[in-house]
Amino acid sequence: MIVIVGIAQAAPTDTFMVSATITPGCLVNHGIPSEGAQVGILGSLAFGTASALSQETRNVALLSSGSFTLSCTPGIPLSMSIDGGLQPNAGRQLKRNDGSETLTYQLYRDAALANPIGIDQPITIDTTTTPDNIPLPVWGSLTLPGNLPAGSYSDELVLTLEW
Repeated sequence: MIVIVGIAQAAPTDTFMVSATITPGCLVNHGIPSEGAQVGILGSLAFGTASALSQETRNVALLSSGSFTLSCTPGIPLSMSIDGGLQPNAGRQLKRNDGSETLTYQLYRDAALANPIGIDQPITIDTTTTPDNIPLPVWGSLTLPGNLPAGSYSDELVLTLEW
């Protein structure tokens, strides 16, 4: 009996390249925002409630809204700037919601209130120490004049991140 065995065929090989390029960047709220996109409410500076006759100074830190997260490639150059708010003509001001009276306040990039944040001034943010859930360094201070009408005073600021 004759058994026929298949003839072995050649198995040629070759190589090909596989590559990827990873670019540095940041994620805002776990996504890559498009340029100029609004990403939601960052948080608030809540100076609290005081008597209309009070002349005290109030200092507060930015309270995160809990819905804003920022993560960046470690070491990427990141900066933030903050506009002048709704009444930027004479510095940042809170305005009485039912009137025209204003209350001037200042922003700082440190808890010691030694480094002010000017209107639209770029501030460098450290991305090497904490590249995930990067805290934004914003503190506020205001001195109550003791002669303003009672009411709620507010302002709205736009914070811009650039990398």
